[in-house]
Amino acid sequence: MNTETAGAALACIWIPFWVYWFITAARTRSPVKRTQRFPPLLLVTFLIILGWALFAGAAPPGLFAERVIPGGDVTGVSGLAITILGLCLAVWARVHLGKNWSSRPTIREGHTLVRTGPYRFVRNPIYTGLLVAYTGTAIVIGALWAIVLILFLLVAFLVRIREEEKILLGEFGEEYEKYRREVRALIPCLL
Repeated sequence: MNTETAGAALACIWIPFWVYWFITAARTRSPVKRTQRFPPLLLVTFLIILGWALFAGAAPPGLFAERVIPGGDVTGVSGLAITILGLCLAVWARVHLGKNWSSRPTIREGHTLVRTGPYRFVRNPIYTGLLVAYTGTAIVIGALWAIVLILFLLVAFLVRIREEEKILLGEFGEEYEKYRREVRALIPCLL
């Protein structure tokens, strides 16, 4: 799979996903009861912007831009399939969250602890899905910077998970603590 075909295929996958994401964000607003403090959100935002700058091709030339994953049709198609799988997981999780979803850690009026759908398997399936999708994208791109992006996103998501869990523990107490003991944060049976 050549670079132009891979880029076009990735755009055809990611653009509709983000359009859906922003449209549903606008439609699922409900009154806020409590939200996260600002500094951790700023750190996560910085890490995500840094990652997207790399993703957009702002990587410096040289070793960082070298292809470290062999290209080809099998690699490209596999990466695209992994990307689609990850985005489907994120959308499935978003559907199950419904009006509980927010772009930043927030407790909304009438907030419930969701344990259905993908939340039976991991506590943060949106982040899991996005990490899987970015991994598929990195496989298609094949460059070292794309792999480094995954690490930036993992750190950003782990920081965000910690902040979200503080607010969820404050709201749901022992019920959320029990959920934490029973269900892993990102990867079933591991993390």
